[in-house]
Amino acid sequence: MATKALKTELSAEDRQFNRNKWLFSVSGIGRDMSYQLIASFLLTYIQFGMTLTIAQFTTISLLIGIAGRIWDAINDPMMGAIIEGTHMKFGKFRPWILIGALLTGTIIILMFNIQTVFTGWGFVVYMVIMYLLWESAFTMNDIGYWSMLASLSSKKEQRNSATMLTVVFAGLGAFIGQGGISFLYPGNVLQAFRWISIGIAVIFMAMQVVMVVFIRERPRSLMEVNEKVSFRQMWQTIRKNDQILWMTLSMLFYNIGSSLLVGLAYNLYYLEIGYDGNAIVFIAIFGVFNILAQVFYPKLANWLGRRKLQIVSIIVACVGYLGIALIGWTSILPFNLITLSIFGILVFVGQALFYMASIINMTNCVEYNEYKRGERNEAVVSTLRPLMAKFADAMKYGIITLVLIVSAVYGLSQNISTVEAQKGYFDRMTVAEQVEYLDAVNRYLHMYDDVVMEDPETGEVQVTTTCMVNFDELNERLSNDPVLKGRQISAEYLFAIGDVAIMEKTEDGNIFVAFVNDYKSGDLVEGKTYIFLLSGEIDGVAFNVANIHFKEQSTMSMRLWIRAAVTVVPMLFLFAALIIQHKKFVIDEKYYDMMMEEINSRKAATEDTDSN
Repeated sequence: MATKALKTELSAEDRQFNRNKWLFSVSGIGRDMSYQLIASFLLTYIQFGMTLTIAQFTTISLLIGIAGRIWDAINDPMMGAIIEGTHMKFGKFRPWILIGALLTGTIIILMFNIQTVFTGWGFVVYMVIMYLLWESAFTMNDIGYWSMLASLSSKKEQRNSATMLTVVFAGLGAFIGQGGISFLYPGNVLQAFRWISIGIAVIFMAMQVVMVVFIRERPRSLMEVNEKVSFRQMWQTIRKNDQILWMTLSMLFYNIGSSLLVGLAYNLYYLEIGYDGNAIVFIAIFGVFNILAQVFYPKLANWLGRRKLQIVSIIVACVGYLGIALIGWTSILPFNLITLSIFGILVFVGQALFYMASIINMTNCVEYNEYKRGERNEAVVSTLRPLMAKFADAMKYGIITLVLIVSAVYGLSQNISTVEAQKGYFDRMTVAEQVEYLDAVNRYLHMYDDVVMEDPETGEVQVTTTCMVNFDELNERLSNDPVLKGRQISAEYLFAIGDVAIMEKTEDGNIFVAFVNDYKSGDLVEGKTYIFLLSGEIDGVAFNVANIHFKEQSTMSMRLWIRAAVTVVPMLFLFAALIIQHKKFVIDEKYYDMMMEEINSRKAATEDTDSN
């Protein structure tokens, strides 16, 4: 009878774990969609959607990276201690997961839907404030969420299963977020990010609410309920857990290295292939193979063990990086979507396998803390994972900003952000306002002149467009113009607007009217609808404003800077991450089993003592 009762109890426990596992992991889709919007696309949005000076761009990047990380260093461990001391009827983790999700979703909507009120330094201040609010709200959700993963089960098979599913669905969320944003934003950045932010925020909040309502937290032991975690104890827990500290350092290096290719992917793609809208294919490949690698991870880990698998995975990723570094310099290995995708697959698969093994290693540090100190402290131990990820983001922001500024790629990209911003303004104007706007733009375009020069040796003709007045003087005029004031137009990038096509919107499609620099008063008729078109086909001839003013104006120096930043630098960081884990991390499968035997024997001895 006792044996039968025990089996029933275990069966009920396993059923609850399976229900929790699926609810918990599937909810990660919305979480990672929202995280990708900020982590991977905030700089893209700022670079290609807003017209900022180099000083403004550098300031916003560094403030988000540095000020945000300093605040992280303070509030992440604090949040871990707060969660550890939470004893609500609703649970230890769920209240903070829910509050954080609702606040984060609201802030994301505000971040991308009110920003056009501000320009220049006003936009910098607004976005930095919104970012710090987002970070604070997301921390509530993030610390609670990842801390809860460690509490779902201490059984090795169940822990690996839950971790694998969580990472797979998080990868799926990242894939959907990356792919959807990449598909929608080119050619209409501001409007696209408005709708994208609303959609992602709603999905994130809805999925987290469903998870929080239907998941069940495991019962807490009397020791955990009575445990009071002071901030001093919190720091002692972190300081004395040498394994979580080494894992944090390793994952810091991994996150920096693995994020640079994605962080600079659009600059790389636009410089080498062009602004053709097909970058979505590369992002789709990233998502698909990332998920596939995570699905097959358990079999590979069982076959090789986590240590060997990590070595193999880093080698595979570095072979992919070497391939990306070498393509495009000869006709034998051209730079195109196919070659980029082939080597990208190696990078993504290798990194995904290493990441899976590392997440399990970090999660196992909870049991290491219990084994060494007799305390689990999931929230405190788990707080270092998001803290590390955010510090990695800060360093990534710093590296990307440095590369874009030093290489002069950022300055060149402002041609794209200028025409993107003007499309956002123009498409919302009335016809009367559009006529005023076009007349004003053309007045300033006429201040530019084409200088035709012929190389005496080759006879090659080169046309250079120059401004007949000083840029500072022209910018002064633009800033005081009653029509163009506040429209994010700088003299340096004004000429790009001239190559934008004016289209009349009809039920049967768009009808070409004129390019902006050929526009004449009377081309626009009241009662009709007109929009800007940045790329397409006019009378059978393809045109692309971004390619004309970005790819075709790039230099070899720009290409080399970007190529090195997405290949050589990531390899160095990945090798550093591998070496740290290989030399310093001791919790392999055998060590974990030993820890659990000791922990369970202690619990059994305590229960026997209490029963007597």
